[in-house]
Amino acid sequence: MVRLNRSKVKSSIGSNIVKSSDTVKKETESEVVKNVETSNVQNQNSELEKFSLFVLKVIMDENVPPTPNNFQIYFEKLLENKPLSFRKRINEYLEADTINEDEYRAKMEKDIREGFINIKNIMKVVSTVYKNLSVMEQIVKKRADELSVNSSQLAASNVISVLTEDLKKLINLTQKQKETLKTYYEKTADILKDVENKAIFDVRYGVYNKKYLIRMLEKELKSIQQYNHSSSLVMIKIKDSTLSKIVNFKERDMLVRNIAKLLLKTSRRSDILAHYGDGIFAVLMKHTDLNSAKKACERIGDLIYSTSFFIGGDEIEVDVELGIMPLNPAYTIEEIISAALDVLPKTGKNMEPYLVGSVENDGEDE
Repeated sequence: MVRLNRSKVKSSIGSNIVKSSDTVKKETESEVVKNVETSNVQNQNSELEKFSLFVLKVIMDENVPPTPNNFQIYFEKLLENKPLSFRKRINEYLEADTINEDEYRAKMEKDIREGFINIKNIMKVVSTVYKNLSVMEQIVKKRADELSVNSSQLAASNVISVLTEDLKKLINLTQKQKETLKTYYEKTADILKDVENKAIFDVRYGVYNKKYLIRMLEKELKSIQQYNHSSSLVMIKIKDSTLSKIVNFKERDMLVRNIAKLLLKTSRRSDILAHYGDGIFAVLMKHTDLNSAKKACERIGDLIYSTSFFIGGDEIEVDVELGIMPLNPAYTIEEIISAALDVLPKTGKNMEPYLVGSVENDGEDE
């Protein structure tokens, strides 16, 4: 593993910004910005550069590995505490430079699934063609047998005999083509199934799927065990009392999809938003302690309750459940998820807005 030499990184930022490890820890954000302003770097990106330097300082002060992923997480985390005008200006820089590769992958996976369906449809058509050829062969054979019994129709029998041989040759050729197509189809099906098994998106709701969530939880727990930082898991579910008011399945599903879109809107880029199953969503919030996770739940609740939802022209009052669980390497992923799920029914708009799960008391709130 390659480790970053912190002393070299600090010295490269500039002696006016970082003088020593003791001095850096005592410096405030305003001092860092002030020192940067005295430097010779004066261009249109100076505001972004100053904030980036502050993010790097916080990462190093908290003894977090300054990887690109961690930098992104802290960048977004610290940006949340800035004034709205500042966030808008910074986001303008980011939007000009950001390409969401996940969206491309999601579209690719959707296209692959559609391609798989088309291939199966083609095979159904081809299978029907072969069945028809087989039926034709049986018909010709039957007529040939009938003609062979009647000696007065020798000429016709000879014609049918020749026709039968020709059809046999045709059947043999098409049989070989059928086997070849079958081989190609099976290989293609295996490849597409493998791609589907490795898919990380839930195309239905436009978020990550459960398998990817579990994989990221495993990875984050290992990271927490190694670097001892805080991360949290939040589970979100539309209350059954809300869904029971909607009789039509498609309309219920449309409501869940709209909730997924709102969750995407309020989540950070570094958050892992996934569909856990049965309309339950999970958000893995990296480098996020319990207090920050609670604030995130407040934002989610405020956004959903301030949004109007209409089904068939009628407005539906949506009630959601929110459960939080701090990630702890001492517990299994199943225990962590179960603890967060257990507190969901005890939360809601007219109840506790959110609750924190606990493994020790089998998911009871703190």
